This record gives sequence, structure tokens and C-alpha cells, in this order.
Amino acid sequence: MKRLMAALLSLVLILTAQSNLVQANGNDTRVDYEEQYTRIGADYHILDDNVLLSKKDGTVWTWYIYGHPLSSSDPFYHAKKIQFPGLQNVKEMTVKRKSARGNYIVNYAALKNDGTVWYWDAAPGTTLETSSASVSRQIKDLKNVTSLVAHYNSAYKVLFVLKSDGSVWSLGSEIGTTKGTSPVPVQTKLLDDVVSIKMANGIVYAVKKDGTVWRWKANSYLPNNRSKNTSPEQMNGFADIVKIEPGISTSYAYMKDGTVLSWPTADTNKHPLYLHAAKDARTMVQLDSIRDRNIDEAYALREDDQLWSVDNNNKVFPELTDIASIHHGDFSPPKRYYYVVKKDQTLWAWADSIALPKLVVFTDETVARNRPEKADKPTGNHPGTTAQPVIRTTPEMSLYPYITMLQPGNKQYIAVNNLLPGTKMTYTIDDPSIGTLSNVNGTQVVKANKPGQTIVRATASRAGSPDVTAYFILYVVDNNMLSETYYTAVQSVPVADRQRPFIVEGLTQAGELVITAASSEKPELVDGQLVITSDLIDRVADNARKAKTAVEQTLSENNIALARELVVNGEILSLPEQKDFTVKLYKDSFANRKDIDYLTVHVGDAKLTFNLATVNRLFHSQPVIVIRLVENNNGGYHVQFLDEQGQELSNVSSNIRLILPVNQADATNNSVFYSNGKSTQPIGGKFNPYNNGMEAEINRSGTYFVDDNTKTFPDVDNRDPELQQAVQFLGSKGIVTGKEDGNFEPDSPLTRAEFTAMLVRAFYALDETATESFSDVNPPQWHVPFIASSEKKDIVKGYPDGTFRPDHTISREEMAAIGARSLHEMKNYYYPSNTGDYLSQFTDQHTISDWAKPTMALAVKQRLIDVPADKQIRAGEAVTRGEAARMLYRLYLQL
Repeated sequence: MKRLMAALLSLVLILTAQSNLVQANGNDTRVDYEEQYTRIGADYHILDDNVLLSKKDGTVWTWYIYGHPLSSSDPFYHAKKIQFPGLQNVKEMTVKRKSARGNYIVNYAALKNDGTVWYWDAAPGTTLETSSASVSRQIKDLKNVTSLVAHYNSAYKVLFVLKSDGSVWSLGSEIGTTKGTSPVPVQTKLLDDVVSIKMANGIVYAVKKDGTVWRWKANSYLPNNRSKNTSPEQMNGFADIVKIEPGISTSYAYMKDGTVLSWPTADTNKHPLYLHAAKDARTMVQLDSIRDRNIDEAYALREDDQLWSVDNNNKVFPELTDIASIHHGDFSPPKRYYYVVKKDQTLWAWADSIALPKLVVFTDETVARNRPEKADKPTGNHPGTTAQPVIRTTPEMSLYPYITMLQPGNKQYIAVNNLLPGTKMTYTIDDPSIGTLSNVNGTQVVKANKPGQTIVRATASRAGSPDVTAYFILYVVDNNMLSETYYTAVQSVPVADRQRPFIVEGLTQAGELVITAASSEKPELVDGQLVITSDLIDRVADNARKAKTAVEQTLSENNIALARELVVNGEILSLPEQKDFTVKLYKDSFANRKDIDYLTVHVGDAKLTFNLATVNRLFHSQPVIVIRLVENNNGGYHVQFLDEQGQELSNVSSNIRLILPVNQADATNNSVFYSNGKSTQPIGGKFNPYNNGMEAEINRSGTYFVDDNTKTFPDVDNRDPELQQAVQFLGSKGIVTGKEDGNFEPDSPLTRAEFTAMLVRAFYALDETATESFSDVNPPQWHVPFIASSEKKDIVKGYPDGTFRPDHTISREEMAAIGARSLHEMKNYYYPSNTGDYLSQFTDQHTISDWAKPTMALAVKQRLIDVPADKQIRAGEAVTRGEAARMLYRLYLQL
């Protein structure tokens, strides 16, 4: 089973850097968007929860994540960043939001570098983002301030400021109004000889020069509570303190000698604990509410820029290195959010419910007041209104394989799908002694050298976007280590990642490839023919059954719930090298089998794959089908279908997948071509990295080969990159065609006839012998063969009155239903039982018909369609040619 180790196990795609374009909400009429992708770090410093300070000019920005709260299924977070109007040269900042977990700011106080303090209070019912009066005001006669904290209630506020002379003062006042008068603060001196002040959960803490710690309740210094004033109290058990970090549940203090103390924030009488394992920590991070057995309760940020567990000195917080700074915000009821700025100038965020951090990518926005109202939101439910997609402009990619297992000396292509035009790829390998990389005809190839494990990295770069880096693990193993290596690979997936959709799909594909590798059998020649007998298929199926059971057990033991059934593809190995192959198929050997889904037969460097679910249609009235393949000198294959007597069959009634060897993995512009000796036409095809070949489905005798078929359409050149690539990709496969003037017309409504033609081409379903029965479809209309083939293959249905209505438009829910059914029938995807989790993202989910809800939910889950920027799906409205091309492109890559 030497070939066994060439099987690819798709598993985990880790994105270490991504970004995306964040679109404006069509209802927001007062904000102009100046979009610019940026990293944080060298340019910004975290002042407060979700508040950033620009180191360049001292301007202040607030930011928040779209789709709040954070979701563990998000590969990264989209955020928008809004500048505080009129603020510059800021040193510190404290803000109050409309709600404890909200994004909208209603009050702030800012300390500038010159020691002055400025404030802003929203008018009732407004926020910083919506207020027409957003200019801050200076607190008069307050100077030489070095630090501040603030506390607010509904009508009053109090600031605590530390001055350069070491004194701490409270300044209580009413919340400012829009009447033009500044509230007069009530000033009270609290302490002297203070070096720092901090506040958490309404308690203010001060560290004095002598190393003692003092505390008091902020609420008692509000103007309406002056009678309840209590003097600051010294905390017992603290000495030689230089810094304090209070939190809502646990607080920390740092001593001169590097020792770290901790104590329960609410228990003022309890003496602090000495955290010897945290000595010399730069800061502490409390993670006690994260429910993940792999994450400890407390970590210390050390000088090596990593988080080390206080409970286990040898344990590092996973997936975070090169930390420049870390910040976490506590809210009540307890809910923590964490933010990390890394030295590579990236910002990462996560919450208690999400164990591991994700990259935050955002756009800059300048709040512009008094802009005229714009009618951005579409009105009415007229046909042809486009549900605007979330436009992708970054070099997002799908990297295959995710995990590769090879025997020493074997090679495997590395395929990258879903790249945008203008993206440059670079590859590296961590340990070149285990595997080496080379470029073969423009495609990266990894070669296994010696047993071991290493990481292969692929980085996509595109102007104007952060780099995207993905990696896969290369295992070089002997052939008796396959099952153990798979089990190890599955166990290596972090617990928090085990239900992420793209990782679950990777695990599913991994298991399927293990099953295929384990199922293989060698055939025997009978009179020079490769005969597929019942006994041969029985052996393949038995091997596959055992492997499938082992895969299912491995996934179950690791609490991984699949989104679809495992597809069982049995395999019959190659015969000795030759150019002429004859494969004999008996209907009785294939019929009524439930233990195997597909059977792949190697014929030299090419392969034939048979779908056992359609064998009755394949054989039709033929008890035996003979397939003869002859390899041409140009790399193509002449395929001939014969009956038992050797008479040629012009076609068979069901498709057979043909996989042709190719050296070019980036097959965006390549197509499989069919020639019958009189004419040549592209029939599509997709590069399959697991098979190292270009695959297409065939049902006609003739010659098949791979060649370039670049198609361009001038009117999509200025459209978003994904749409450009979708139309170019589908055009090169012959799936979509342009209009007579050479344009694609992406904004034109799509007719049922046009969509049917796209689907028939995409599913290789064209059958020139098919006839249709619709009263309104008659020769010589161009769409007759496509509609006839669609009717025969049950792709697009007609109407109960016997019409097809080819010139009518196709609705959005009809388009989504066809794509989702294809995933269900061809890839065994389950329809989500929790449809509401997906459809509730649409504010107009009531427009989705009951029959379409399961298919629409699956389409959203698998990203066949996006949730539009305005959150409206408009399910019954007509789709455009561009929308259909985008959906079909995404579907094509998943099949």
C-alpha cells in the first residue's frame, strides 16, 4: 500500500492574518466613510476598553465589532473605527457607554499632554455617533493633571484626577447639557503623595510613594451623595507597591522586587496572595470565566512577550506570541473582553465565550455632521433589486491540503483556491530536512524526505491588504502509521475550534480520504481487460466499512459533530504503466449497493469515478458497459463507450467523472475540452489537489484534454474582485457566456432559461438526445437542449400548468434552493434543524417562503449567499446575472 501514504488529509486551516471590506449601512445617513485598511500597534495604543490613541497626533478613536457579540464561528472580526471629533494631543481617556455592553458613547473625559482635562456629555437620546454637538469642553482652572479616572450615573459624574504634585482631587458635577453652560464642578482634595490611580467596579485605588495602597467608593463623591463621603482607607497587607491593576473579580498589585499579589476585589478584609509563579510579570490577565479545560484561570505576560500560566509554569497561552500590550474590560454582570496588540501591528480580540483570539480588521471612519439625507436604502419590492453582497477584497484563500501524510520520497502538489487577481504567493517550510518545496510548471510541490512532522506555510500578499498566512502540517510516516497519525491529527485540533464549520469540513474530508486510502484493492486482468466484478467491489467495500467505522469513532471520541455524512469512495489501483486501457463493468456488480458511494478506478495517470447511486441510469438497458481509454501524445485521452458486443455507444445515460493529470494547480483559466472529431468545446472541470488532476464529468465518446480557455468580459473589470474572478472562472469553463456585444451584463435580471443553461453546463448535464414536454419550449429556441436536459435530470422544474416560462426571472430563494439541494444531494450536507439561527440574521426573514427555509439556511451556512449589508434578503425578488455567477462559483468550489 505504498500509494496509501500519498492520500491527503484535509484538517485545519489556520488564518493568522486576514482582513475584509466593511460596508456602510444603507440607513446611516450622517456618517461619511473613508475606508482604509490598517494595522494597529506602531500607530495606536489602547487607552481604554475599545478606545485607541494615535501615537502620531494624539487623536482618539473608538471602535467596535460588526455582528456583536463575538462568535466562535467567525474566522476574524470586522470592526469600524470612529474618530472623536476635535480631540488631539490626548494622553489618557475615560468613557461611558449607553449600556454596559454597548458600543455607543454618551460621556467622556480626556487628559491632554499639556495637563488640561476636556469633557463631553451627550444630549438626552443621543450618542457620540449621532449627536450634532460633539465638541469637547475644557474644565476651567484645572491644570497639571497627570492621570484621571471617572464615574458616571444617570445625571451626575465625578472625576478623580492626580496632579503633578502628587495630590488627588475629586470633581463632581451634573452631566453637561446642550444649553451652552458648563456645569461647575465640586472639588475635594482626597490624598497627597500619590503616584498612580486606577478604578474598577466603582472603586478607586491609589498607590502612594511609600508603596501603600488606598481605596474609596467613587459613588460617594457624586454631587448628590456628598453627605455620604467617606475618606480613603488604607488597604492591609500591601507594602512596596509600584503598580495596581484592579478588576471586577480579581485585582493585582506589583511590588518593587517583581512579586505579584492578588486578592478578591469584593473582599476588602482579605489579605492578598503572593503569586510566586507570576514574578516579574509585565501584567496579569484573569481568564477564570473561560469554560475551556485547556485554558487556565490566570496568565502572566512576561518579557518574552507570551502569556504564561500562573498554575503551570510550563504552559503558554495558545496561539499568542509577540504581544506588545494586552487589555481586558470587565462589565457587570461579569463578562470579559480581551484585546491584544501584537508586535506585527495587528489587533486581536476575544471574549469569555470564545477561548482563542481572532484578528480584528477595520476601516477608519470620520464622523461628518449635517450631511444631507441620502436615499441609500432600496424602496419597494420590485423585481431586480439586488441584495448587496459583502464584497471581498482581501487575498482570502483555501489551501489544500490542510494536513498531508506522505511516505518518504513521495510528492504532493499544493493547491490554492479562491485567490483574487493580483495576489502573490510565497511558500516556506519550517524543517527542510523533513520535506522540501519546489516549483513545477508554476505549481508548488512538497516532497517528503524523512519521517517526522513539520509545517508548510503559504502567504498571500495583495496590495492594500494585510498578508494572509495559512499553514498545513506535513507528516512523513511509514505506511503502518496511517491510523495512528490520523488520530493524532484530530486530537491536535484545539477544543475551541472543533465545531468551526471550515474545520469540521476539513475533518470530514480528512476522514473520507483515509477511507479511500484504506479501501484500495488491486484488480486482475481478464483477456487484457480490467473487469470490475462483484467480488472485487465487495473487498473494496469491506475495507471502506472498517475504515469508516474507525474514522467515525475517532471523531466521536473527540466530540466532533459532522455537518454531513461521510462520503465513501472506494478505490481500485492502477495497472502497470500502459497507454491503452479497457474497463469492463457489469450492472449486477454495481446495482443496489448501499455500502459505498463512489468507486474510482485508476487507468494509468487518469482516473474514472462512478457514482453508485446512479448506476441504474448509467447502464439503462445495457447489462454490460465497456470503456476504452487511449492516452494521446498530447496528454489527452480518447474515451470510447462500448456495449457487450463491442458496438460503440454515442453516449451513456449518466455521468462518469474523468480525472485527467495536469501540472497546473491554478486552473482558473483552464478547462477540460471535448472533441468529437468535428467540433471542440469546453465542458468545465475543476482542479482536484487530492487527485492531482483536472476533473470533469463525461457521458459521450470522444477525446478529452485540458487547455487554457481564458475569457474576459469588459463590463466586469471595474466590479469587486470576487465577482471578477467568478465570471472569469465560470466563463473559462463554458458555464456562463456573455451577450452578443461581448459584455456579461452582471446587473441584468437572470431568466429561468439562462440559469438553467448555467446549471446544466455546471453539472455536465447536457444530453443532446433529451426531449422536453413543456408547451412553451419549442425548437429552434437556443435554450431547448438545456431545458430538455434539465427536465431529464430533474434540475429545474416546470410549472403545474405544463409550462416552463423560460423568459421569466428566477427568485433569490429559488436560486439558493437549487444551490443548497446540490450540496445536500452531491456532498451529503444536512439541512440545518436550527434554521432560525441562520435566517434571523435577515430583518425581512418573513419574505422567505416556508418551503425555502431549510435550503436558505443551508445556503447561508455554507456561504453560497451572503447576509447583505442592509440585512435584507428580499427572498422573492429576481436575482441578477452577477448574483447567480457569484453563487454558482462558490457552489462549484464546494462540490
